[in-house]
Amino acid sequence: MNLLVDAGNSWIKWALASGQRLETRGKFRHRDDDPAQLAEQAWGRLSPPARMLVSNVAGAALADGLSAWAVRHWQLQPVFLRAGREAAGVTNAYPIAEQLGVDRWAAMIAAWHGAGDAVCVVDCGTAITLDLVDPAGRHRGGLILPGIRLMQQALCAQTADLRVPDCDQAPVLLANGTAAAIGSGCRFAVAAAIDRLARDVGISAGLQPDVILTGGDASIVAPLLTIAARQDSDLVLKGIAILAGER
Repeated sequence: MNLLVDAGNSWIKWALASGQRLETRGKFRHRDDDPAQLAEQAWGRLSPPARMLVSNVAGAALADGLSAWAVRHWQLQPVFLRAGREAAGVTNAYPIAEQLGVDRWAAMIAAWHGAGDAVCVVDCGTAITLDLVDPAGRHRGGLILPGIRLMQQALCAQTADLRVPDCDQAPVLLANGTAAAIGSGCRFAVAAAIDRLARDVGISAGLQPDVILTGGDASIVAPLLTIAARQDSDLVLKGIAILAGER
């Protein structure tokens, strides 16, 4: 078994995988917490995996903490993946390949393998990323915009006497309170941006890509879209599993 780890800006998702089949899964929030302690809580009772492969966009401190724990408990040095020029049939559009976020790279690879055709991958996390891959596996490039919570926090931080709204509250098109208006406005803004951008990137490339949503806020955004889209919460982990088979 391999331990696959998707370390995002706020959450760590993980799975034990046999080949490309994901088995046991879990996730935990890591912001401002000791990564070694979190690793102990999540993986302390697991048998040592054959390999530990990590997609990390959360910084060096988290990587160091996870590495120290894995070496101490399993005598295992994690493999920290990076975007490359080409992998598993997908070609990177970035002139400097490593500058592409490894989570975006893994998600694109998994989405393209799953669709077998053009895909537009939208990762709805702390930031929202959108990437287009054509039927031949060529990454055409992408876009990045603030996520829902980041948008809300920025507005409330720069405006007096506003509180960050509860993201669990259902959005309404015409709100009758300030917090509800902020929460709904940011969610509809994100959904409208995804609707427009997914259409535009397909038109500009002469494609009709499948749109696949992933990330922690995908389930919040999906009901507000007018375009057809499907959700896959394990897209990055599936991409890591494919990359593992390449190593």
